[in-house]
Amino acid sequence: MIKRFIATLLACLLCLGPTLPGMAEDGEIVIEDASALIEASPAESDALALSIDALEGGLLANEADGNDAPIPLSITKSCTVQATKGLSYQITVPGKEIKTCKSSNAKVATVTKQGLVKAKKVGTAKITITPKKGGKLTLKLKVADPDTPTAVTIDAGSEATLSVGGQLQLAAAVSPATAPQEVTWKSSNKQVATVTKKGLVTAVSRGQAIITATTANGISATLTLNVSRAGAGHYMISHAMGGIDGNNYSNCLEGFQANYAEGHRIFEVDLLYTSDDRIVLWHHWDRPFCSKYKKGKVPTYEQFMASKIYDQYTPMDLEALLRLMKEYPDIRVVVDGKCTRKSEVKKQFRTIVSTAKSLGAAEALDRLVVEIYTREMFDVVDGVYHFSEYLMTLYKMFDKAPSTSKLKSAAKFCQQKGIATIAMYADWWKAKYAGVIAPYGVDIALYTVNSARDAQRYFDEGVTALFTDFLPPV
Repeated sequence: MIKRFIATLLACLLCLGPTLPGMAEDGEIVIEDASALIEASPAESDALALSIDALEGGLLANEADGNDAPIPLSITKSCTVQATKGLSYQITVPGKEIKTCKSSNAKVATVTKQGLVKAKKVGTAKITITPKKGGKLTLKLKVADPDTPTAVTIDAGSEATLSVGGQLQLAAAVSPATAPQEVTWKSSNKQVATVTKKGLVTAVSRGQAIITATTANGISATLTLNVSRAGAGHYMISHAMGGIDGNNYSNCLEGFQANYAEGHRIFEVDLLYTSDDRIVLWHHWDRPFCSKYKKGKVPTYEQFMASKIYDQYTPMDLEALLRLMKEYPDIRVVVDGKCTRKSEVKKQFRTIVSTAKSLGAAEALDRLVVEIYTREMFDVVDGVYHFSEYLMTLYKMFDKAPSTSKLKSAAKFCQQKGIATIAMYADWWKAKYAGVIAPYGVDIALYTVNSARDAQRYFDEGVTALFTDFLPPV
């Protein structure tokens, strides 16, 4: 069956002006999508004639399989034409008689004096056309193998967005249509999104991944996939296990129990090392945890665990936290680990991971939301264990409310790394920040808010989450 593909930009080109979409600075037009060409039946092909009037650019010439008749090629200006190996083309110059034609590379394409071109080999040849009247014209002929892919496109375009858990079926079209259509799919970040051999994309976690379709000969197309959090909405984070009896920063068992009973399901905890290198829950040693210990004094593990928080509540260590998460599978815990040095961060999270596994609570690791203080810290923590969710807090990155450019940079980093949330002091917040962060699909959290009126205002201005000591859950 004879196939004939027709590029039809003819009469309209001169009306559109010298610059068209897809035209390079040197005037070359490249049509990458072969599906845009018209396929003619054998009956129609006898009635079809190609006339390409180029604007100092090039068009994809007609292709035909098994058609012995040369394809008409009408040239009005110097241009570039992509041809197919094995086909013939008849050059004409409207209103002018051709005196002679010459090929710069007869191995790629030959041409008679009368302008009959035969595309013989993959490559490039310049055909110089000399009319009997008027100046010379140059036809740059790019010869391709009909069975060799020259371009590939993805049906969804160059960018797409999914929520965590969402899926997208992609399809690729290889040009020319006669070339094998098989492609290999690949994701640049499998922790954010995976893609099957058949192009089915699944969003795994927040962030950005580049999905690539590649032909057998290495021609590729890419799609940038942005993955956002599923079920986005306003929520509260119970700060330091939540306040109890008017006391904040408790990090204690009773604080958790009281706030869980109130309906909270997301809790923040502070981790510190005792003097003998054990991890316990407390905000900082400059804050006395009970009356008998002075400000700044670092207790041993035994001393801390034998004391009562604020002289009345049960203290907690890392093991107690992980056992609690195992007992309450519906909670998530934001971890403020305090450490910033690379060696300390690595040591702390290795301890968290190994302790969880030893307690049979490895599942709890996927319900930890890790606070990140610097860009470098993310790579360190993620190198120890890829947690399902991260939060970038700004209080150690900046000493005051960041400029919009710095905030934009932080949001872009979060999008790229799959960090779900940016958090900052409530008194740093400016309503305009919402517009800076929103395009990157990153949530905004503020700490610490205990006024219902303020909470509503922040939510109205685009904030997603609030750390609170005493407010009820949303």
